Amino acid sequence: MRAGIYARISQDPYETTLGVQRQIEDCTREAKRRGWEIIETYVDNDVSATRSKVRPEYVRMMADVAHGHINALIVWDIDRLTRTPRELEDIIDLADKMNLSMANIGGEIDLSTPQGKMTARIKGSVARHESDQSSRRLKRAYQQRAMAGKMHGYAGFGFQRVDRDGELWDIPHPEQAEIVNEGARRYAAGESLRGICQDFMRRGISGPKTDNWTTTTLRQIMQRPVNIGLRQYRGEIIGKANADPIMTEDLYNQVMARLNDPERIKHALGRTPLYLLTSIAKCGFCGGTMRMTRARVVSGKNAPDQYNCKDCFKVRRKREPVDQIVTGAVIARLGDPKIMVALSKDTKGELPRLRDKLDGLKARLDVAADQFAEGTITGDQLKRINSKIMPDLEETKRRVGHLEGTNPVLALIGRDAAQSWENAPLEIQRQVIDALMTVTIMPAGSGGHFDPELIKIEWKV
Repeated sequence: MRAGIYARISQDPYETTLGVQRQIEDCTREAKRRGWEIIETYVDNDVSATRSKVRPEYVRMMADVAHGHINALIVWDIDRLTRTPRELEDIIDLADKMNLSMANIGGEIDLSTPQGKMTARIKGSVARHESDQSSRRLKRAYQQRAMAGKMHGYAGFGFQRVDRDGELWDIPHPEQAEIVNEGARRYAAGESLRGICQDFMRRGISGPKTDNWTTTTLRQIMQRPVNIGLRQYRGEIIGKANADPIMTEDLYNQVMARLNDPERIKHALGRTPLYLLTSIAKCGFCGGTMRMTRARVVSGKNAPDQYNCKDCFKVRRKREPVDQIVTGAVIARLGDPKIMVALSKDTKGELPRLRDKLDGLKARLDVAADQFAEGTITGDQLKRINSKIMPDLEETKRRVGHLEGTNPVLALIGRDAAQSWENAPLEIQRQVIDALMTVTIMPAGSGGHFDPELIKIEWKV
């Protein structure tokens, strides 16, 4: 008999492989007792038989059986092979077709007889029942831990785990927490996720378990409720977490407001503009958008950087003086205190009332959490309280974040507007120009000096 051994263990956190090694040793002895030749050994270490995750060695083994490479199989027990009745039926069908002999350490399973198939099915059903019961107990234990604010798994990026009075607690990581806050501040100020990620990688800032940053990773990190000390379980915020916040609630609300804003423009992943007015300035002849042509030599003459219309090609102007005019106008406008009132979204004066409501809802959650910790209420009661308060709390946070706004102009307003403008990334400068004004480059005759009057600025705010 050309036999194969299949060994599997669901969890091997320290990757010692001791569990599968014991299975292989027992199965090898059984093969010698039967006189079977072991020609293949299949090992799936630290892999569950009940998840949807593919078991590579199991797949290889089934292919070898189907192709006749092995005609006998030894497992330590049937639950090592599968805990899914559906999979077991596939094995039985394949055994019938390929005349597969099968043995387990606890006793022979002859899949060629009705009695052997029944035994295998009973063992498989029992294994599935045990798996379901174990899963149910684990889920209940995880829920209980979550209701108590206890964390599950490892400390997330931005946190480090410590022992606080005999209980595990997540506190801000000295370096990582500042990275999370920087990303959140820049995103709330109007920068793109992509631009922030590129800057982090350019500066050599490592991401979670990798040197790379992706927009998905940054988005997931910034929107975690644990950032402000809240515990989430199965997608729902259920109360306080055993964690110290790593960012303010105001900043978190602003980030979430921008992430969830249905009106937010979703830019395609194209090339990031490199110049101040590319695709923003309009052509005064045809109304098309202006692009930038870099300095070059034409007919032996040096042509400077120029904005030119990409539609009619009839309007062009030197880039540098146009940028200077627009920049001067923007800085002057940002220094005007009246612009703050014009940009405010809280036209009805709702923010003070909403902040008071937010404080009240959070206080009610704190009281419920204390009552649960003291044993005054049960976990189910705490869950019902949270389920009634949390939707109102989240909606109030959304409204506060929306009214506080994520307009990039707000961060540059004031007496230091010139310095703020100079320090702002090009991406933010472009957003501010697009929010405040319409720039139109008017046609000019041939020759002559640059005429500032032909750069038309119309204020939106």
